[in-house]
Amino acid sequence: MSQGNTSDLPHSSAHDAVEGDEKYLLRNKRQIRGLLRSLIEQRSLVTAHLGGRDQSFPTAVLEVEEDEGSLLLDGSPNEASNRAAESATHLLCFAQLERVRVRFRLEGLECIEHNGHVAFRTAIPETLYYLQRREYYRLETPITDSPSCLIRYEHEDGDQVELEVRVIDISGGGLAIALLPGMPLLETNRTYWDCVLQIPDSPPISLPLTVCSQFRQLLPNGQENFRVGLQFADLPRGADELIQRYIFRIDRQRNARKSGVF
Repeated sequence: MSQGNTSDLPHSSAHDAVEGDEKYLLRNKRQIRGLLRSLIEQRSLVTAHLGGRDQSFPTAVLEVEEDEGSLLLDGSPNEASNRAAESATHLLCFAQLERVRVRFRLEGLECIEHNGHVAFRTAIPETLYYLQRREYYRLETPITDSPSCLIRYEHEDGDQVELEVRVIDISGGGLAIALLPGMPLLETNRTYWDCVLQIPDSPPISLPLTVCSQFRQLLPNGQENFRVGLQFADLPRGADELIQRYIFRIDRQRNARKSGVF
């Protein structure tokens, strides 16, 4: 059953299922598992709503079992909630990652004992909503002091591709690059997992990037390139601070030049 069915949602969370949510629906298994692992790493609180009932309980994702294709969900201290969860047709789970709302559906919960406590084993969800409704300040980077990005992936013919490009703008949610003529194009909606973002005067950041958009543009000098917008699929700890520090530094320098300080 689709997670986008608003009739499945509890009244308190119906506002999460609005028109346009489909564009936030993830189906990539590696991306979903990466976000679930991030919930574990950041100890994110998960609110689990029992399908068809006006009842919920706080919980957390404990483990993602790759080999079994399952995850472990923490049980409730309330035994009645545990019994209700085990007998429910499904759970609708809501959480946040870096202030971005996450929503997924779990079915067929099996009650088990985990480290002496009640837990539930269930299949890793096939889809997950990552509701990125944040607005970020985007910085157009200076040519002489811009970040670079290395995108590594395997081409369909088996060749390894290493694409190193300049970042032309950046925000807390993603970045844009320009592909020059002759460079291989990227695949829209694909997540490239082996990427490295190099911000000036900062250590390299290994991270996955998802292609959100790409289009041909004509530059004032007559040269043509492809502008590609990429979203941070899962920022590692501390990366957001490095990005914001760079944005603040460049902004401060530009304002100083405008005011004639230097």
